[in-house]
Amino acid sequence: MSEDKKPSKWKTKTIRLTGWVIVKPRQKKPETERREDIKRRINEELEFLMEMEDKIPKKEEKEPVDYEMEHMIELCVDGAMADLRRALPPEELEIYEKCYRFYKRTSSKIIRDYTAEQILRRAANLRGEK
Repeated sequence: MSEDKKPSKWKTKTIRLTGWVIVKPRQKKPETERREDIKRRINEELEFLMEMEDKIPKKEEKEPVDYEMEHMIELCVDGAMADLRRALPPEELEIYEKCYRFYKRTSSKIIRDYTAEQILRRAANLRGEK
C-alpha cells in the first residue's frame, strides 16, 4: 500500500435508494427508564439498611443459625448471579453486582436477606417465573 492511500477505519457500502428514507430520532426506551428507577430504588434501600444496621444496638444473644439453610441460599444466589451475568446488559447488571458484593461481604442477616431476595427475584423474572 502506498502512504498516500491509508486504509479507512470505516467500512463503506454503496446502496441505491429506490424511494424515500425516513429517519426517526432515537428516543429513550421506557425499559431503560424502568431500569434506572429500579437501580435508584435498590440503591436507596441498601443505603437505608446500612444506616439502620449501624444504629441498631448489637445483641448479646444471637439467634441460632441454620447453616445448612444458609448454605443452600448461598448456592441459589451464586447460581442466580451466574444467570444474570450471562443474560443482562452491563448497565442493568451493575446494580445486581452491587447487591451481590453486599451479600458476600456483610454478616447482617437483614442485608443478606434483602440482597438475596433482589437477586433471586430478578433471576426468576428472567426465567419467566414469579
